[in-house]
Amino acid sequence: MRYGLHLLPDALLLLALLRMTFVHLHTERRAMFFFLASWLVYSLVALFLAQVHPAGSREYAAGFAWLTIVVWACAGPAIWLASSRVARSMGYSLTAAAVLFLAALSVKFIFENAALGFTGKILALNSWAAVLAGAIFLFASVHAEAPDKLLWCAAGIFFAVYGYGYIFIGMARPGAWAYPALVLLVSAVWLALAWRVGANPEHLFNLEKLGWIPALLPRAEILTRANRG
Repeated sequence: MRYGLHLLPDALLLLALLRMTFVHLHTERRAMFFFLASWLVYSLVALFLAQVHPAGSREYAAGFAWLTIVVWACAGPAIWLASSRVARSMGYSLTAAAVLFLAALSVKFIFENAALGFTGKILALNSWAAVLAGAIFLFASVHAEAPDKLLWCAAGIFFAVYGYGYIFIGMARPGAWAYPALVLLVSAVWLALAWRVGANPEHLFNLEKLGWIPALLPRAEILTRANRG
């Protein structure tokens, strides 16, 4: 039951990635697809690492730190594309800065907790990076067009909930119910993305397909006149 709960977000993210591949969205939005696929691999490897090494061991801490560095390095292209859109509007940038400032205060509180070990601090940094990415994706989705609006909005909600959820759990220590609730919330985001990703007019009709119509018209006219004659 516990491992099924851990794997639920990964299974739904895999479903969303497969849906993106089915409609060829992985070739149209390669940076976001690469980031989400990297996050899926990161989640699975981190779960496997916890089965091999105890959570408090030095090996686990080192492996988790390297995994965190690699996955956020893979996020670079997608975050850069989204941030370039956010930078066009100072209003959204200032709002994002306020959100990130509040997150920074929360992370600062976690780092000042003397009982927090190295792994906990890496997890806090990971939460900080998730909040940063979530804010950028959410503000980039404002007034964006499909499919960017869908992808940025879904990724923004996921990483904002993921980051703030772990920060809240680390600060408030609410109880055993908090982590399952967080897992269900982030799983719902990937389920919604998988549900919304699908064929749209851009996939059904494009310039290459429409280019066949003028080429076929003269031949169709010749055949029509021949039949009449």
